[in-house]
Amino acid sequence: MWLPRVLRIVPAGGAAFSSKSAILRSSDTTDTSNAIVSLVAAAGRGGGGSSSLEADLDRLDPPLSDAVVSDTLRALTERGVPACLFFAWLSQHRGISPSARAHNLLVENAGRLADYPAMARALARVSERRLSLTEQAFAFLDPTARASSSGSSVDDAAKATLKTLDGTGGPCRASGVFSLVKALASVGEFDAAVWVIEETARRASYYNVLLAAKCKARDFQGAREVFDEMRNGKCDPNSNSWNYLLGCLLKKGRATEACDLVEAMERSEHDDIPNSLTYEILAYHACKAGKMDSARQILDQMFLEKLTPRITIHTAFIKGYFYTGRMEDACEYVRAMSTRDRCSVNRNYSLLAKLFRKSGRTVEAGRVLYELMMKGLRPDYSAYVKVAKDLHKMGRGDLAAELKTLYQGFIVHTGLER
Repeated sequence: MWLPRVLRIVPAGGAAFSSKSAILRSSDTTDTSNAIVSLVAAAGRGGGGSSSLEADLDRLDPPLSDAVVSDTLRALTERGVPACLFFAWLSQHRGISPSARAHNLLVENAGRLADYPAMARALARVSERRLSLTEQAFAFLDPTARASSSGSSVDDAAKATLKTLDGTGGPCRASGVFSLVKALASVGEFDAAVWVIEETARRASYYNVLLAAKCKARDFQGAREVFDEMRNGKCDPNSNSWNYLLGCLLKKGRATEACDLVEAMERSEHDDIPNSLTYEILAYHACKAGKMDSARQILDQMFLEKLTPRITIHTAFIKGYFYTGRMEDACEYVRAMSTRDRCSVNRNYSLLAKLFRKSGRTVEAGRVLYELMMKGLRPDYSAYVKVAKDLHKMGRGDLAAELKTLYQGFIVHTGLER
């Protein structure tokens, strides 16, 4: 008796999620999805065809959202029920535009059922709408997912999928090949991923997907083999390729080999090897190891190379100094960066104030914010509010009042409270 329960949550006239989407609770979303799945599955068993299913879905008139559509597509895939008729009804009879995620889930549904003609039609939809394929589209290649569905091997499925991508062509092929390689690598199917690369193009971006997966697993030997294969296959490793290897070595604590790798990078004929990310990786790991002086030398080299560090590096330095008990050095660093990298000033000072406050040094936190505002820069709102409240609690309302006066100047100037 699921139909009356679902109908009770349907607003009169229904709603398309592209315009007047109903706001559903999680339980309502599940009920709606289950009702749709039951109708689609029943239509498949009874052989009533698309017209019968369309009529049933029109009578149900479910409230739709991207969450409902996605849950429905996942449930159909898990139950081994084709989703193409539901998707056709969704597109043609509701006047809505299914999301990129929904299109990827439709491809996954066809792949799980090994229905490659249906996959070709789904891919054509993706290309027609100029959408990109993601790993989700090829999640059916996960061996654990295949154990309960198609009896074909992952290799066979990958070959059939690539053949379908090639046959369909269109704009989605490029993102499809990349995501196919990524999906295979993410589940450890490296041989199949390499086969796809060899059948399509030996591109650094494809090999880097394998490198990233190997490095994530801290398999440096495997990563090095991929790297060597790139060179032997006449596909020059790019800066990302080198950086993946460097990060992997440093994570495993193999500093000597990491230094050797950096020297090899410096001998490279490519102007972008090493690049800013290389220095950031080195500086980050030095900070993490508490080797702040070494990290600072790396940062100075970045500035000599006219490279601008990202905010994540400043965060690593500030926390590195702070957690090694070098609070004064953290303050000096923030002041120095206020002239060398002005784009990071607000966030650096705000982070330093937060760290002082969390360590119980609220007055120092207030002074940091005061210094920032005296430079004519507004701090992070939450940092300002928390420090001001803590100053009041500890009986330093005078300092809190000074901060408030300065902060209100920004409100008057911008007309905003944050």
